[in-house]
Amino acid sequence: MISGLRGAIAAIWGIGATLLPLTAQAQTDAGDNAPRLVFLAADPAEGLADPVVTGLSVLNLPGLPAAGDAGNQVLAAMLRASPVSTLVAQADQMQGQASDIYLVTDLTLSADPASPGGVMVRTGTQDMALADYVIRLEELIAALSPKTRQIGMFRINDPAGVVPAALDAISRALGQSGFALSIVTIGPDPAACDGPRVPHHYALLSGVPDRAPFGDGDGLASSAEVRAYMAGAIERGRRRTDQCAAEYGFLLLGDADPAVTLITVPARPLVPEIDSTVYMETFQAVFLEDSADAAEIGAFLADCRFCPGETRLSERLRDIAEREMVLGLERSIWESIADDTTPQRISAYLANCRLCAYRPDAETRLADIAAVEAARVAESTARDTLSAARDLAGLRDWLATCLACDGRAEVEALVAGIEADTAYQAEQAALTAALDAQNAEGVQAWLDSCTLCDGRDRAVAALDMLTRSAAALAPCRAAAGLPQLGGPRLLTEIDAVAALAACQSVLTAFADNPEAVTLLGRISLSQGDRASALVAYDTGMAAAVPAAFGLAAHEHYAPSDGQPEDFVGAETLALQGATRGDWLSAEVLTVLYSNELIPGKNAIDAYAVAEANAAQGNPVAQFFIGYFHQTGLGAERDLVKAAAAFQIAVDAGYLHANSFLAEIYETGDPAVPQDTLRASDLYWAALQAGDPTAVDRLTTQIAIRNPDVVRDIQGRLRDAGVFTGRIDGIAGPNTIEAVRALVLDEVVVE
Repeated sequence: MISGLRGAIAAIWGIGATLLPLTAQAQTDAGDNAPRLVFLAADPAEGLADPVVTGLSVLNLPGLPAAGDAGNQVLAAMLRASPVSTLVAQADQMQGQASDIYLVTDLTLSADPASPGGVMVRTGTQDMALADYVIRLEELIAALSPKTRQIGMFRINDPAGVVPAALDAISRALGQSGFALSIVTIGPDPAACDGPRVPHHYALLSGVPDRAPFGDGDGLASSAEVRAYMAGAIERGRRRTDQCAAEYGFLLLGDADPAVTLITVPARPLVPEIDSTVYMETFQAVFLEDSADAAEIGAFLADCRFCPGETRLSERLRDIAEREMVLGLERSIWESIADDTTPQRISAYLANCRLCAYRPDAETRLADIAAVEAARVAESTARDTLSAARDLAGLRDWLATCLACDGRAEVEALVAGIEADTAYQAEQAALTAALDAQNAEGVQAWLDSCTLCDGRDRAVAALDMLTRSAAALAPCRAAAGLPQLGGPRLLTEIDAVAALAACQSVLTAFADNPEAVTLLGRISLSQGDRASALVAYDTGMAAAVPAAFGLAAHEHYAPSDGQPEDFVGAETLALQGATRGDWLSAEVLTVLYSNELIPGKNAIDAYAVAEANAAQGNPVAQFFIGYFHQTGLGAERDLVKAAAAFQIAVDAGYLHANSFLAEIYETGDPAVPQDTLRASDLYWAALQAGDPTAVDRLTTQIAIRNPDVVRDIQGRLRDAGVFTGRIDGIAGPNTIEAVRALVLDEVVVE
């Protein structure tokens, strides 16, 4: 197959042929018996970008020879055309050997009523009557001693519009030239064209009319093939405004036999440029025959020179246009019936459509209509049942999934009425609050108590997520959370390595969990990285994590890097945290207000905050309540209430309260009987834990301690192996050093 393709390419492109440039006379390698192409007052190179012609004798005559002088002029042209010519010895028979001739001539017609036929002819620079033109043309052709007169191409410029009126005379006159086929084209004047005319004469002699898809490819261009080719070329030229093409034309048959051979297709390319163009255009046409791109096909037909496959491509364009028209009609029809709720018109479309472009949509619509009818009764029953039960979730699902949807407006009105009910709105507000607070207990309580339960699925999903995240967060909270979360109160109590591992594992399971990010910030702060801590707290506050507000507020109140305090900023953040139930936020507010660091706020406001926070179970708030009642700041001085509050804080493990409760029992009061042993127990528990208040009370302030308390502490110090002095209740340097030896490096300053 490859070798065959190479042979075809060689035949088309003329590989191995001798290509010579076309001169003003002729080709030098076209033997004396080669077909002769005679240009009479016409340019042999017009229309060729690369004027190369082989295997053809080309004679170029500027005009018709004078009467009786045709032989001499033909002989001179032949001698100029070939360096070596074969001639007959007799002087009166010095014509070349006979060959087929083809004529290309340009002539201009004008009206001349005085001349025979009423038409004057200009060829080159010569003017003559039409009858004289024919006589002199006949003499010229006779001088060429043709074997046959094959094709005459008469390109007429008719500025005066002579041809229609004198068509009979012109046809008779040109018909006398004796050509088997005369091709007559009218207009335009080449001088008025923007570009050259297409050289169809070279295309004819190259055998293009015989080649597929123009002809049958038998190597012989018949009269029928040539006529069909030229008819297409003339018609094509009329449609184009960008080419120097004839306005119209006609064909004169000197031989009526359509099968008569006018051209033998040359074995080698006659005009390589034309062969190349036809070859490329043929392939383009083949590619386009299956294209649905009308613009691409149209562009080819508008620009091609010889246009193989023009008929099929034109039909293809018509098919595409018809398809688009039908598609447009079907689109309009479908748009008018697409929303039908009955099947009649849709079924009619399917039965009568041509392209049926909307068949899938139509079939789907018919199936939907059938489904609606099938669902109508069941939907009505479900609607009535759900409406009677005021089942909001069921009614919404009915609205979302119904097909027939009979009574839809009534259902929508019922749903709107239920949603407007205050009980519904309160239930929704409670769910929103629980979800916003990420409060698992609140979500569970809502699920347990809801009646309409709109949003149950959201609540269940949120509860599941909160439960799983809480389980994952438990180790992180224990390692780095605030006491409210079960974690260490002091930064120094955080084991950074263990805490970091615990909190990072939360992010592995729950990416970007804001509480884990917040606690990672606390870990960073324990390592002295305040900048990272503040970024983490910002992330937590953006996600409404309660602890994030308290931690950020505390950093504003007492910056860990020594920066100036921002009490107003601390209050702003603490207020937000306190409303979300964060204990540290309430503690910051209590300290700010009790120390009157916020304009307009004092100990009374601090007591109110502490009281509300204590009711939530915060032992630190209980300590503040005890302190306020012990000192009488912000509340009445009441040691009973103070002792009760301190006791709650102590029982909750808040060691800082031990020393304050111990002081009440140490001194005693009519309302609270003195109990030095109880006081010693409280001091000792705090001292063993390294509480700085207890250390201060039993070192710096030991001189004012009750001797019974001092005596009991001395005994405990001796039992602990850090005191060897007398147990006499007298606080001296040895007792103080023993206390310090007991706590040693465990003393931590809050």
